[in-house]
Amino acid sequence: MLVSLTLTPAFMYAQTRPQVNLNSILIMASSSMSPNLRQNDGAIVDSHVPFNSLKVGDIIVFKTYYDTGQGEIIVHRVARIATDPDNGQRIIRTKGDANPGSIPQLDYPIFQQNYIGKVLYVIPQLGAVLGAGNNSTNSGGNDGSKAKVFNLNLKDVEMESELNCRR
Repeated sequence: MLVSLTLTPAFMYAQTRPQVNLNSILIMASSSMSPNLRQNDGAIVDSHVPFNSLKVGDIIVFKTYYDTGQGEIIVHRVARIATDPDNGQRIIRTKGDANPGSIPQLDYPIFQQNYIGKVLYVIPQLGAVLGAGNNSTNSGGNDGSKAKVFNLNLKDVEMESELNCRR
């Protein structure tokens, strides 16, 4: 019940009914994407958007092994797209909106195997509402915009949301 009540305003905020292939909500654990994505905001991610269809300016989710050696989930904006002349492979460079520049090994290179999905909608402060957010302070700065994965059955939520939007 809490989840459907929380997500209903988000679908109204987006003013577009979400599609069935949405499969994850991420809770932002940092603010390196401020002011567009802030700490504790929810990001609805579609993993069915093809890597080859991404454009400069899209906000994407990817896995990186920067710093920790363990796969960290990062949410940053596509800043540049290049093609490797030797093998034709697409290579993406990203950047956090609040960061002064791209961070080597964190923001690039991003290959198709690192890509998780594209952010379609933002739900302000969803993490705080659900109690799933990060309570620590993080200015963003030279940090990747890490995110906590919060999976929901969005088919059930979409049905409840549709009913609530009609009232």
